[in-house]
Amino acid sequence: MADFYNRIMTKQATPIFGLNLGGWLLVERWMTPSVFKGHEVEDEYGLSSSPEGKARIADHRKTFMSEEDWRWLHKRHITFVRLPIGYWALSDDDPYMNVEKELDWAFEMAEKYHIQILLDLHGLKGSQNGTIHSGHVGKVLWEKYVTEHLDVLKTLADRYGKSPALWGIEIINEPKVLGHYWSLRSFYQRAYELLRRELRPGTRIVFQDGFAPLLFSGAIRATKSHPVVMDTHFYLIGDRMLGLLSPKAYDFIRGCLYRAVLFVCRFQQPVIVGEWSSVLPQRMFNRVPQSEHGAMLAATIRRQKKIYASATATRYWNYKAEGRGMYHYRSLVEDGLI
Repeated sequence: MADFYNRIMTKQATPIFGLNLGGWLLVERWMTPSVFKGHEVEDEYGLSSSPEGKARIADHRKTFMSEEDWRWLHKRHITFVRLPIGYWALSDDDPYMNVEKELDWAFEMAEKYHIQILLDLHGLKGSQNGTIHSGHVGKVLWEKYVTEHLDVLKTLADRYGKSPALWGIEIINEPKVLGHYWSLRSFYQRAYELLRRELRPGTRIVFQDGFAPLLFSGAIRATKSHPVVMDTHFYLIGDRMLGLLSPKAYDFIRGCLYRAVLFVCRFQQPVIVGEWSSVLPQRMFNRVPQSEHGAMLAATIRRQKKIYASATATRYWNYKAEGRGMYHYRSLVEDGLI
């Protein structure tokens, strides 16, 4: 295990390819609609507010990931995953239920199958963006709870910091930037100073750019002992207008943009593409028979892997979801598209 850890921590010549385990320990309706069936709520907060919802979430956590999934990842040489969690991961905060048991088990499986985890604080108290994937749709009020956020990060670091499976901790996911820029920069630095005191040397401390990479690049003053990594997410650009292009031409344009972003930002710190997928503008799919959609997805995956060649690592969204296709990496492999 020590040799595995040392190998992982050395500089990689090519991006480390990995997957997100989204939709498991923080549920999202669009990914697992059956968990929300019969309920009009949009997020985990709403579903957790009913006794039946709590039972559904508990059952989902037990069944969405099994040891067979970790074995599948290992056999396909997937050595890195990004694991989204909410701030309630280790402590109940009504109506949320903690995921302590599942999270401990995830690290047990990761160590067993030599898989590294980027532990991603995907949902903050008060919500950092007001969207479904923060756990609570509504107002952006996370700044009221900065002390609690730091306590959560410290607790996570204390519990998992010594695990050889911990690649890093991501302190926030896709925050809303407008009106919160300076608060975010202050929080990033405070979180870094706290975590570098708690984590073993070499553990990555990751911050997310809020879809504004040029504004946040260099936001954290790092020390040599604990590397800082910026996480950027690349999805669609100008899909209404650029959706009139061919998939290849579309990828050429966004490739020029994304390569430029990576080139500029890597001068300040390493950069990972924490979320990307084979998603293309719907107009492109509408123009061709459904029988050709799989080939389109496979082709854009190949092109995007080349686009992200200068990143430290990439994490495809997502390992799996209900239904098959672009957000279900395992289905793409099993269907022979990858």
